[in-house]
Amino acid sequence: MKRRLGAALAALVMATLLQAPLAGTAWAQHGDEGDLAFRRALAYRAGGDAALAAHWLQVAAGRGMPEAMFLLAGMLLEGAGVARDEAAARRWLQAAAELDYPEAWQQLGMLEPDPEKANQYMRRAAHALSHRAGMRR
Repeated sequence: MKRRLGAALAALVMATLLQAPLAGTAWAQHGDEGDLAFRRALAYRAGGDAALAAHWLQVAAGRGMPEAMFLLAGMLLEGAGVARDEAAARRWLQAAAELDYPEAWQQLGMLEPDPEKANQYMRRAAHALSHRAGMRR
């Protein structure tokens, strides 16, 4: 029963995501294959299949999608669906941060042992977030 419910939920999430319009989102910048991979990852994640979610996040991240890079880094830090790998997580966070993804800057700041460098990362996160807020006006 629980498995059927999870599968039904995953199917519902996947159907909803595939029908969701991409206009106005960052997803539209990364091509149809990256968008589809990201949507699949979210559906598998919602359905409880962390390994397949990680696989599709890696595909989307490889297409330059910072949202996918950030989520994949979190899974690598936690060892969710993949082997725990802090070095790989940091590389994905750095790649997302280079694309000015605020959450990546913040996570890098939280992982940084040097307080000065951590403060710089947090300032960059705030700056990137202010740009995101300005785009929504």
